[in-house]
Amino acid sequence: MRMIFLTATLTSYPTFRHLFKQELRFRLVATGRITTVTTHRAFLSTPRTPRTAARTPHAPLSHTSTTTTLVQSGRAFATTASRPSVSALLASLQELAKQHGADDQTRATKKPPTSPRQRERPVFGRKTLRALSGSDRKQAPRERIVLLDHEHGGNLSRDHQHQHQHQHQLDHTRPHDGRLAAGGMSSSIEFITTPTADTPGTTLILRTQTHKHYVFGSQAEGIQRALVQQGTRLLKVQDFFLTGKTEWSNVGGMAGMMLTMTDSTSTSYAQALATWEKAQGRGRIGDPPVKPHFNIYGPPNLKHMLGTCRRFIFRKGVPIIATEYTDRTSPKRTDGTHLPAYEDGFLQVWALPVTPRPKETDAQAEAKAEAELEHEIRRWELSGNTFEDHQAPGNESPEDRHARHDRIRTLTVKHMFDSSWSFDTLVERHISEVEMPAAMFVRNPDAHGYRPYTGPKPGGAEPLPDVTVWTRTPWPGAKIMSLPPTKPAPESISYIVRTYPARGSFDVKRAKELGVKPGPDFGKLSNGQSVQNANGDTITPDQVLGPDRPGQGFALLDIPSIDYLEAVVQRDEFQSANLMKGIEAFIWTLGPGVAGHAVLNEFIAKFDKIKHIISSADISPNRVAFDSVAAQTTRLAQVDPTRYRTPQYDLRSLPQKTLSENVPIQQSVNLTKGIVVADRGLTATLMPKFELKTDTPPAYFDPESVKKETAPEVLELAVAAQKAVRDCQNHYEPWRALLAHPDTEITTLGTGSALPSKYRNVSATLVRVPGVGNYLFDAGENTMGQLQRVFPPDELVQILKELRVIWISHLHADHHLGTASVIRAWYHIKHNNVPNTLLPVAATAASDFNKFGLAVISHDGMLQWLREYASVEDFGYSRILPLEISPVTVGVGGSLLSIKGIDKLGELRIAKQDYAPLFGFADIQSVKVAHCHGAMAVSITFPRSSLEPNVKPLKVSYSGDCRPSQPFSKIGRDTTVLIHEATFDDELEGDARAKKHSTTSEALGIGASMNAKAVVLTHFSQRYQKIPVLQPVQDGEASSTEKDTSAATIEDVDDIDPSVDTTLQNPDIRPPPSGSAVPQPPKLVKQSTSLLDNERVIKLKNKDMKVAIAFDYMRVKLQDIIELEKYNEALNELLVKEVEEELGERKEINTNGKRNSEDEQGRETSKKQKNKEKHGKKSNKDPS
Repeated sequence: MRMIFLTATLTSYPTFRHLFKQELRFRLVATGRITTVTTHRAFLSTPRTPRTAARTPHAPLSHTSTTTTLVQSGRAFATTASRPSVSALLASLQELAKQHGADDQTRATKKPPTSPRQRERPVFGRKTLRALSGSDRKQAPRERIVLLDHEHGGNLSRDHQHQHQHQHQLDHTRPHDGRLAAGGMSSSIEFITTPTADTPGTTLILRTQTHKHYVFGSQAEGIQRALVQQGTRLLKVQDFFLTGKTEWSNVGGMAGMMLTMTDSTSTSYAQALATWEKAQGRGRIGDPPVKPHFNIYGPPNLKHMLGTCRRFIFRKGVPIIATEYTDRTSPKRTDGTHLPAYEDGFLQVWALPVTPRPKETDAQAEAKAEAELEHEIRRWELSGNTFEDHQAPGNESPEDRHARHDRIRTLTVKHMFDSSWSFDTLVERHISEVEMPAAMFVRNPDAHGYRPYTGPKPGGAEPLPDVTVWTRTPWPGAKIMSLPPTKPAPESISYIVRTYPARGSFDVKRAKELGVKPGPDFGKLSNGQSVQNANGDTITPDQVLGPDRPGQGFALLDIPSIDYLEAVVQRDEFQSANLMKGIEAFIWTLGPGVAGHAVLNEFIAKFDKIKHIISSADISPNRVAFDSVAAQTTRLAQVDPTRYRTPQYDLRSLPQKTLSENVPIQQSVNLTKGIVVADRGLTATLMPKFELKTDTPPAYFDPESVKKETAPEVLELAVAAQKAVRDCQNHYEPWRALLAHPDTEITTLGTGSALPSKYRNVSATLVRVPGVGNYLFDAGENTMGQLQRVFPPDELVQILKELRVIWISHLHADHHLGTASVIRAWYHIKHNNVPNTLLPVAATAASDFNKFGLAVISHDGMLQWLREYASVEDFGYSRILPLEISPVTVGVGGSLLSIKGIDKLGELRIAKQDYAPLFGFADIQSVKVAHCHGAMAVSITFPRSSLEPNVKPLKVSYSGDCRPSQPFSKIGRDTTVLIHEATFDDELEGDARAKKHSTTSEALGIGASMNAKAVVLTHFSQRYQKIPVLQPVQDGEASSTEKDTSAATIEDVDDIDPSVDTTLQNPDIRPPPSGSAVPQPPKLVKQSTSLLDNERVIKLKNKDMKVAIAFDYMRVKLQDIIELEKYNEALNELLVKEVEEELGERKEINTNGKRNSEDEQGRETSKKQKNKEKHGKKSNKDPS
């Protein structure tokens, strides 16, 4: 048998822009003779991506035609040729080499450029020259031997060919020298979150000495805020490995995280690209910045979950690649060892997907679910598939259909993050084909360009002219009406993670004995290069290096319930000595009841030489996760103990208390000896030697210590304020007598804008009307966590039982990403997680109240998202009433509520007489406001509760995000309490207009125009902490709020085209400062430490309108809002002190987000200490 092999070495030369010259050195090995030919060809550069087992292998080799395939990332080089074509290939390569030599000679005879900035040959830096010369071992490409042909023809079967190619692509048991070097770099892991009330998941970050870090574990709600709290930055992270199942409790923070990461990296990339382009203009040559991208690995339905967010996520130029691992046997090498699912230059990751132990009762339910899914898919293929290039072909197999649907979801995610869509792109169409609302343009006859079309419009009373107009192209999310149906995936994903081996220790004595001169030759040998001694003898690295040190790693095992336990511990990966070599820790993320289980303890005993770390709510206390806001609230409680209380936490109850009426009897967990309980901040060094750092006990939040640190000036002002409130009770009674339901309580759960910060979470406000029900206005990310910090478990259970309406004002992520978790908790408490088999019917909705009970009222896009995500997880969608509201328009009556998202024909509109039994209110009115497409403000009126004619019914008005709106002031006339955003301070009115928000005075102006009894200001910018001082105007004095509140009229917002109004045009989530990859503590405006200088006086014309400045966790009754003005002076003083502390803390934080006294691993690293460790010197003082 005669075989011919080809090896390819790819070496990249950086030149202008994205164009490479690559040297291809071909060595034909045939019957002992080697022929070498060198040529230069130009290829477009492609970023190197990690290898994953989920990637589709190359197509089978063909042995009948001559083809050549180049993958210039160095992953593979495959070529096929028949025997006679080898010489032809050699001849063509030689001809190319001659042409290249002629080109070089031609260039050499050219005259030098006249301009100093025009250079024919690039000028390389030292790092580039090292790479070109091949001395940079880490950048050395791997050589591979690829089968070219078989003498007897290609008789291999297709399956065998496919297996051979897959084996060729992945079968490498020993990394090359570059990976050995990477394996020797220091690395560590740190726990970012462990299970608490507002950080329900377990998240770790793996830090390396390279340019890459990795995130493993949950991406639950609250993860961004946890990173801010700990000062942890994700600048070097581009790979996220999700554990567990695709459920909102596990992935609810992923959407917000990707918004923040893409925004921040886009900003950093744009700045780096601009700097590079300027350098190019000055004649400097260098590599362009690498375009950012992110990889997410996790369980099935991950792509579908991301795709459901397309209506409110749109970013450009930052690809996000999602890879799903299903419950299939992991690929193996020919020798039976397991192939990694992922590997790059530093580590390898093995994915361990498992499904729960099957139950006998599941078979029938599974068959029914499959039949329902099949019906949904067929209906979607007929009417819902809007992908022209992905229509169903005839006789499509289930496997091919699944692959096609996967491509659709992949394409959807690509459109969300890596689209080339431009807001300025216009297309021409006949006016009759335009769907309103849409902005239309016509060509300007007098000049170049376009002008707005002002004639009759589609849907109007006037006949349409026969003209063509220009409209903007719809953004990708607007064109994808729906995704292929899916069903909940049972797979839970775990991982085994291991670094590459490190080179052995360098034997200095042996090197000297061999005649190697100390100095550079020592370094070359250490880096795997041979050298010559003084006698001319070649000394190889294996003569002076000890055995390679094995890579170090850990297994991260996520077990949601006992049903998954046996499937995990029985994985055959744990029986592989080769795979388990170097695994130093098992990190267990355990659901309820798993910790202490006999099967788990038996497995732990089997691996008793390995560290076992358990993260579980059964053994980890419900500690305070966000210390900064807890400390602030504790101090606020010192100032105003009626409105504020220290957040709920419990360090004693184990297992943690759950939201259940029947609180389980606390039972001790039978843990195996030597178990380490995971906690936030727990770290372990992986390389060069595994070391778990358990010597420092966790620092728990201590409210008593916080109280002792409160400034005396604040306490003095607080005492004076409390006395003033007591003295003024009689003066408050006339105002209180005008209130309906005066005991209505308003709880501001999230009062910040755009991004969660240390002190403010994103938007959510709970209104409790005793005897009527509870109403939630917006539900930003981690609203459920905020609820659990404000209310003890038994009270929260009652609140959820009485929850009647969730209002979502618009589709920006910071206003609704917590909705699914709130519905899930309500579903658990109210219906014990039992789905409803009936569809809601408008005519019988009032009588079927107990079958549904919770109304979600919002824009059509929000309701579509809830319905679409319900196919991923049963979070209670079948039990809610999804209601679309029609906004009030000029000359038309009030708003109407219609059931949205059902296919059953019949009456969908809820009758007004059913409002009270269904929702508890008598009327609801909404108007469009100027912020983004679908943004609405709302006013809810309750039935009259007093016979007094001067006591008007309770009316609650909520603005959401918006500019001041005259229509809103009209529907909110005589409102009892207005909850209005006040994102910007008055001196930033220009920012408020540009970003379509309101200033403090503008919000108060709307309240004055409504004749509101009280105003609650919320949604503050995270950058500002000021308490306005409100004073009534004197005779002849101008009011601060006397401004034109009709700036945003109903006509302004009607012109917003939903097909082009993307979240990118007016996002609530924006790039954080300094290009950080997670929101950093806000840059505060320079404020004086003088209380007088920090005050900002606003004059109010309506002296009877009372104002509350909201902080997170504030609970205020309607009748007590009048008391809050007495506390403003003390609150201002408190904020001044907190600003001083914040600025002092930031001086200790370096540009890497670490304290100046800490290095990447969190150790003290003063120069003096480093020198002592390096030289082994002892301290001058004897510690004994």
